[in-house]
Amino acid sequence: MQLMNSIRRFRFAVAFSLLVIAPWSAADNERIANFALLDAEGSYHQLRKYGDYKAVVIISMAAACEENLESLHKYRLLQTTWENQGIVFLALNSTAETALEDSRTLGSLYQLDMPILVDSSQLVAELLDIRKAGEVLVVDPDRFRVVYRGGLDLETRRADPSRNITPVVATDYLAQTLAHVANEEWDALTNTVTSGVTGCEITFPARDADLASVPDYSTEVAPILVEKCASCHSEGGIAPFAMNSHMMVQGWSPMMKEVMLTKRMPPAQVDPSVNHFTNARYMDAEELQTLVHWIDAGSPRGDGEIDPLTLFESPTSEWELGEPDYIVEVPAFTVPATGVLDYENVTINLPFKEDVWIKSVQHLPGDRRVLHHLLSYIVPADYSERIVEGENDQYREFLEGYAPGKDEAATYPEDAGMFVPKGSAVQMSLHYTTFGKETVDQTLLGLYFADEEPKYQYSTYSLSHGGRNIVIPPGVSEHKMSATHVFEDEIMLHGLRPHMHYRGKYMKFRVVYPDGTQDDIINVPDYNFNWQPTYRLSEPMLLPAGSRVIVEGAFDNSQFNLGNPDPGATVRGGAQSWDEMFIGYFSYHKTAPLH
Repeated sequence: MQLMNSIRRFRFAVAFSLLVIAPWSAADNERIANFALLDAEGSYHQLRKYGDYKAVVIISMAAACEENLESLHKYRLLQTTWENQGIVFLALNSTAETALEDSRTLGSLYQLDMPILVDSSQLVAELLDIRKAGEVLVVDPDRFRVVYRGGLDLETRRADPSRNITPVVATDYLAQTLAHVANEEWDALTNTVTSGVTGCEITFPARDADLASVPDYSTEVAPILVEKCASCHSEGGIAPFAMNSHMMVQGWSPMMKEVMLTKRMPPAQVDPSVNHFTNARYMDAEELQTLVHWIDAGSPRGDGEIDPLTLFESPTSEWELGEPDYIVEVPAFTVPATGVLDYENVTINLPFKEDVWIKSVQHLPGDRRVLHHLLSYIVPADYSERIVEGENDQYREFLEGYAPGKDEAATYPEDAGMFVPKGSAVQMSLHYTTFGKETVDQTLLGLYFADEEPKYQYSTYSLSHGGRNIVIPPGVSEHKMSATHVFEDEIMLHGLRPHMHYRGKYMKFRVVYPDGTQDDIINVPDYNFNWQPTYRLSEPMLLPAGSRVIVEGAFDNSQFNLGNPDPGATVRGGAQSWDEMFIGYFSYHKTAPLH
């Protein structure tokens, strides 16, 4: 066992020497991996998405570092000198004791007008080999290479023997680098020399601990994967591979690291500083450190006799809550191998002889490969008007929807339910996409009834511009939109869902109360069309009568949006995925009881 531990430590040390400790010079043409972080205001920053800039300047900062704070005016001057020449500036707070409020204070108190990226796991600092607050990196985001690494240029200092001060020769390596970058003189960068860094040392306690003792697969790594990942990464699941053994995870581990560092996984992430949601797939800094450090060490199997992933079993029934009280069978639909399909609208009459209240619902798609999403409504029997997503009318009540990553049953809050009067029907709008092979989809809808009439009727309001006024110019990376609504009654807010299509970039919800104060409700900083759950608040929000809710968001129609089907297109609103929508869904009940 001692020999095995020594081998693991050696492999881990080698991995870190390649990634973190190796000495740097510009001639080495240092390459870095893509990464993503949220800044102190909750905005998402990914290195690759700065590809239309000539360079990204990353300045390591620490709120408790005096040398760093004394240089803030120099950072501001550097920014104002070069930011209009195609160079963007980002601060990076990666100290072990970093906190969101420290980063916000650093920006507001010292008037630092650049995004401050919050690296609470320190994994990005490790990736970039940041060692001191005050270190400056100039990165070519198109080629993922570092063209300068060092400190601010040194100023000439006169000798003063009485104060034990020795002379220092001035350097302007950083200014020269930025000048070459601004003029796109890439060949001139090959002989760039780094200057010294004056600042506080940054410690990496989690990295050092994991270097001394590699995270154990059986007791530390596998439990995280079972809790956070295996429900999707299972046999027959929606993920591209099953986490059913150490060997499988080890083979996919480089991709696992990449998607964690770019925040693509876990999916459906929200800003953790704005409320808490029961179904947001949070992964804290310690869990990320454990997984990434284990991968960097070579994903070792460890000494555990039993592989925990081989013991994980998917639920035996697809019905999460057991057999439903009533199952709505959607007519079978043949999806061709290729082509573009209009939305399917079907109305299915319900046989109920009396009024019922629904407590929970679950959709079971017949073929997840082709059913992209659907919406279900309660409507009068034989209702034939087509559903237009995002538009409300008095004849239908939103029941629930299905979208990738939204397989679980939806249960309405305590004492609340969905009213279904006798003589009703379920109307569905189904969006199918082809994948190269003909198949048949027959989706099921399971309804679970409340044992008794609840106190409150659950409702969903869709705040939307629909698609009628959406016009997104070609190539634009941030086309902003907003919408607003006033709730006339006092409500208890339980769930939120932003909805855009391929070009959706981010969406935020906030509320302005009648007294003029306001709160953030949810922030989805990196919207992903493939993950559209209804985010359910752990603690519902009470909105007094007269509260105004505001939805703000943006579209990315640039080439740096990997989901964009055509950056050269002028995009308008419409039902197809290459068109756009802008909708914020609010699920709630009025606080006044029904009786």
